[in-house]
Amino acid sequence: MIEIDGDSHYDFESVVEDQERQKILEDLGLVFLRFSDLDVKKKMPWVLSEISFFIDEFEDSVGIDRTSF
Repeated sequence: MIEIDGDSHYDFESVVEDQERQKILEDLGLVFLRFSDLDVKKKMPWVLSEISFFIDEFEDSVGIDRTSF
């Protein structure tokens, strides 16, 4: 899952709720990538590179051919 966190995710209550929800979903086998909304707005090439790297690493770890875009 890709999460984009904005200002609403930085107060204590939201952080705790995000952690609890993330733990539940990770227990179901999902994996999280988190980015700040500022990174998405100002560093999109870096964000896309990180996503691509994650996909490559995942594909390698499960033994499937890498996807080419």
